[in-house]
Amino acid sequence: MLENKNSYIANFNCTFGKDHKPMLDYFFDIILPAFVNDDVQEGVHSPKSKPQFFFENVKLTNVKGEFVLAGLIVKRTTLEVKSKIINGRLERTNEIHPSDPYSYFIINLKNHRMVLVKNQKGSPTLKNFSVTARDKIKKFIRKENEHREEKLPDIHLNVVAIPFEGAIEEQLKKVKQIKNVTLRFYPLNGDIIDNETVDHLTKSLEKLGSKTGNITYNTPTNKDNVASIVKDTKGLMKPTIRVKFKNDTLGTLKDDAFTEVMSIPLDDSETFNQNIDDITGKVINKDEFNETSEENVSIYHRAYTKLENAYNKFFKK
Repeated sequence: MLENKNSYIANFNCTFGKDHKPMLDYFFDIILPAFVNDDVQEGVHSPKSKPQFFFENVKLTNVKGEFVLAGLIVKRTTLEVKSKIINGRLERTNEIHPSDPYSYFIINLKNHRMVLVKNQKGSPTLKNFSVTARDKIKKFIRKENEHREEKLPDIHLNVVAIPFEGAIEEQLKKVKQIKNVTLRFYPLNGDIIDNETVDHLTKSLEKLGSKTGNITYNTPTNKDNVASIVKDTKGLMKPTIRVKFKNDTLGTLKDDAFTEVMSIPLDDSETFNQNIDDITGKVINKDEFNETSEENVSIYHRAYTKLENAYNKFFKK
């Protein structure tokens, strides 16, 4: 049975070490084993415990001629039922049921754009994915370095939702006043920005010899230009907007507030691989998912033979 699932496009920006080497340079040494060899604790948490997140069914696969890393992020949790209708009457209960909602994820290895598709209400979010990926990769590097002579480098990971112009404008319609706009810079994974405004901002970092930083604009009044700048970041910077809403409450809009929530129909009775193909087919024509710089292409071509050999040897069915 087909059901519409909410999906989100993001930039999986990952670099390694002081020189900020691109993700594919360490794909087989760090990324793939960290995602595939995940440790999952047996049993289910008590209701008072925090949910446990882990990866499942992770594989290198080839979709529409491009290599992607695909899998599930699972949230192991419990549902506490304190009351329900029994024989037409509301009764108190004390039931605990294990629950493991999941989301699909696909990372395009050519340009490190990713899509996350929530399977149901309560499925892991982009933020859950970001925190889980960072924690699992850091844990893997730490364990590996305990017995390695040549140490693996540290990871720098930023998973940032790709902004869509319509979604940005929709959020700003609710705003009475913008307190400030902050753009946070981080080392890019082979992306070369071709936007004049954002390019100017990143070059200011280069002049100062800095890899990270942020710039803040206080009390901007031109919402159209704010929306334009946020759209131009394309997931290559992390925008945060502090606002006063029209009901006079204060709030903060982050990158995940500016992305388009797409509806993708999936059949829960289909195989994992078929659903991955269906998801990719829906997002492949989105500019935000397939935008690729020349440097992205160069990095991908350097790694292509290794990816192809690994896919043919271990993952192809």
